[in-house]
Amino acid sequence: MKSRYYDLPTIKAIPIVDYLHACGIEPAKRYNGYALYHAPYREDPNASLKVDFRQNLWHDYGTSQGGSIIDLVMRIKGCSTYEAMAHLAEGKMLTLAPSFFHRATTTTATNPTSTRHILSISEELPLHLQSYLREVRKINLAVSSSYLRHIRYEVGKREYSAIGFSNRAGGYELRDEKTFKGTIAPKDISLIQGDISEKLCLFEGFIDFLSYLTMKGKETAPCLVLNSVSNLPRAIAYLHENGIDSVRAFLDKDDAGQKALQVLQSARINVEDMSRQYVGYKDFNEYKDFNEYHVVQCSKQQEKQARPPRKRGLRR
Repeated sequence: MKSRYYDLPTIKAIPIVDYLHACGIEPAKRYNGYALYHAPYREDPNASLKVDFRQNLWHDYGTSQGGSIIDLVMRIKGCSTYEAMAHLAEGKMLTLAPSFFHRATTTTATNPTSTRHILSISEELPLHLQSYLREVRKINLAVSSSYLRHIRYEVGKREYSAIGFSNRAGGYELRDEKTFKGTIAPKDISLIQGDISEKLCLFEGFIDFLSYLTMKGKETAPCLVLNSVSNLPRAIAYLHENGIDSVRAFLDKDDAGQKALQVLQSARINVEDMSRQYVGYKDFNEYKDFNEYHVVQCSKQQEKQARPPRKRGLRR
């Protein structure tokens, strides 16, 4: 059987911290530029696994081992380099050993990344979540509500409520009206159908997609939402499989978002960086993502409309 080819730079560019987060692993301690984790492949009460955000490398001080995300997957799964690359490229982030999951969910019993059990799914969002989207995120619910669900779920014995945005694998991206962002597995990209004559638009998160929809006022181009830059290999695979070689990218203005642009380009995808379209406004680099830009523009428009008209008097 012929081995499948995997693009090494694309796979190595997957942020280790996003990979661990997708698997339910959160840092024990976070610092400027790096974080310390309890090594998931051995008993590690001292949180000896360091992940460097800038270099995207890991080092285990307890075993003196380290390397790229591929080396980490090899260590966790006890597999070959090729198997680790296949695991990452094909999006099999949630098929790790049961003992790995057990440790991930029991080390942070009060953390929202513990196992979530869905209690109910409904089409209508409660008023407090509607208000959050409308007032804080400036989202037009008339054009976006069909993409959203109200998810009631349980963690341990506590009940939570969140906005849900479905992905193609049947999982949900979650967000509440405060600061929580999470996932009900499986994690995957989300696809929105549109006019195939239009260039596909690629977003990092679903709030950015809803902002785009609000600005446009209707569905236009086909869209792909990553739901995490760790899903970039899945997105690239989808683009290649469907013969899509050109996209408009609305990615966050941080290191991960900019690195994602480079990875797309290295995968022979022609990328139109849409953040460059906003240079006519006051320094788009001040805005961390597309929604923040959208919110600021809405606020400016509201201020302009609320301003009383200037009275014109007769000159004497």
